[in-house]
Amino acid sequence: MKRRRRRLRIMEDMSEGTPPTRPSPLERPVVRGIIALALLAAVTGGAFALGRGGGSTPSGDTTPVSVASAPAGTPPGASDAGLGPLDGRAPLVGQPAPDFALRDVDGNVVKLSDLHGKVVWVNFWATWCVPCKQELPEIQKIAAEKRSAGLRVLEVNWQESAATARAFFAANGISLPLLLDRSGAVYTQYKLSGLPDHFFIDRQGQLAAMYFGQLSETKMRQKLAAAGLP
Repeated sequence: MKRRRRRLRIMEDMSEGTPPTRPSPLERPVVRGIIALALLAAVTGGAFALGRGGGSTPSGDTTPVSVASAPAGTPPGASDAGLGPLDGRAPLVGQPAPDFALRDVDGNVVKLSDLHGKVVWVNFWATWCVPCKQELPEIQKIAAEKRSAGLRVLEVNWQESAATARAFFAANGISLPLLLDRSGAVYTQYKLSGLPDHFFIDRQGQLAAMYFGQLSETKMRQKLAAAGLP
């Protein structure tokens, strides 16, 4: 009976010049579900891409390399195997500073804990970072002024080549100890997400103060005073 009524309805439509109406595939629940899932995946993927692309993009030589690749100028046969973070500590004021070992631009290994007994200022920077470049002259000035009092400054360059970092220092008259964090492992060890960043370590190896961002000369001196070097 139902088939007959349906056949009569189609014949009536055809007699009036109107094509028979059939449900669109897009109206089926299964098809709607598939379309909804596809749209959700596209939106999620776009949001992820936007999140990854936010912020300023570094320029220049910032391609990460493996920790086992020694920088230019490293003595023949030497390698960076075993360098980088030396413990799993996070940077916490009042606690021992996270220890690390890195090569400088001349290929020498510098270990943070070997500077025990000195006040150490660790500064993470890069040549593409504008605030980093703006504060370097003040850091140079204070480092020269307080070296005889026991201050040691370690300029940790983030993921650039020895040639790039060395050329920038030479062009700007900066003569601070220059270390290379080519793999970015020490940057990650210190839980960083931007540049510049500063860590002030007292003579007992305890992290006395830290600061994320550009420092004025006044604040530099305040942080050093907190580390026992007024």
